[in-house]
Amino acid sequence: MNLAALRHSDFRLYFLGGACAVNGMWILRVVIGWLAWDLTHSAGFVGVIASLSMFPTLFSGPFFGVWVDRANIKVANYLTNIGMMCCTLALLLASLFGFATPILLGAVALAVGIVASAHHPVRLSMAPRLVERHDVSSVVALAAINFNVARLIGPAIGGILIELVGIPITLMVTLVLYLPSLAIIHRLQPRNAPQSAPESFFTAFQTGLKYIANRPSIISALVLISVMSFSVRGTMELLPVIADGMFARGAVGFGQMTSAIGAGSLISALLKGLGNAKPITVINPITMAIALVAMIFVAILGNTQSWGVAIIAVSILGFCATHMGVTLQASIQTDLPDNMRGRVMSIWVVVAMSVTALGAVVLGAIAEISSLSTTATINGGFGIFALIAIALFYYRAKRKKIAS
Repeated sequence: MNLAALRHSDFRLYFLGGACAVNGMWILRVVIGWLAWDLTHSAGFVGVIASLSMFPTLFSGPFFGVWVDRANIKVANYLTNIGMMCCTLALLLASLFGFATPILLGAVALAVGIVASAHHPVRLSMAPRLVERHDVSSVVALAAINFNVARLIGPAIGGILIELVGIPITLMVTLVLYLPSLAIIHRLQPRNAPQSAPESFFTAFQTGLKYIANRPSIISALVLISVMSFSVRGTMELLPVIADGMFARGAVGFGQMTSAIGAGSLISALLKGLGNAKPITVINPITMAIALVAMIFVAILGNTQSWGVAIIAVSILGFCATHMGVTLQASIQTDLPDNMRGRVMSIWVVVAMSVTALGAVVLGAIAEISSLSTTATINGGFGIFALIAIALFYYRAKRKKIAS
């Protein structure tokens, strides 16, 4: 079993509060994605909005990573949760008073991206510090379960609420869901990070990069997650286009597809959570096979005319993406010093989110000038080629190392 982190009372509280907040986050994502499509009916604009909520991580993520390693982690948690509530409130007021325009939606998406770029290193640093070191892999698996239960429930609730009661009420529900997380933070007692010698921001950031550069396993994990983020998660950001543009299923269909991804992701996270917490090699046949399956179903998703096949395809994409994410993140987090956790995991987030944003923009642009079918075929082919190249490079390097 890999549920050991639940033995710690602080982590249980954090887990429950986070469950509510992450549901709110998924409902907010559904609202933003749906508004992007509903306001413009443009695949390109949906991709741009998706990228605006992720690209800030590329620039501000490293800054916040250094900040998290120096800050009071509880105060940082308060600030990022309140920041996300402010973004939700701004979109709520815009919807209530009728000035939800594409430009304003872009501004809110950008603000969400900036707050998220701070929140990701906060949560990735906070949770492991609530348990003993040998339970960190359990934290990663349970966080994935939490995240993907919300991905299963939140989008479906969001889609149904948008359809039945409209955007404003849906955003009010989102605000309420952030409150339990705020209520429990003061009760948490995270482990103090070791104190480092005072150094400038730039020097601290360089120290984090040097730590990564000297660990091939972390570099391998970052390369693999880049390929998955571009091809698989980039495709997921275009779900409003696929649900309504290909199948005319509207907001409910969008919520169903996002929930199907959540179902596949949840199964994957549960399997990881209930499995043994044994360390594995980052590049191994099982990991590469799962990534290959994901690329095949990327191509299937864009070329099917069956709603049922599309639902199965996105479920499999969710399973594969979560397996890769949990496996690779656990390989990094398990032996990571607490005073490096913010910096190293901010780079993880920078790579994953910025490449996802790049994928959303590129794939959205290709779909705009050609078709979703062509886009999916090119995307799946690119992913397969990239995985073969990574495997060949890794095994050749391994042979050379053995020979020497």
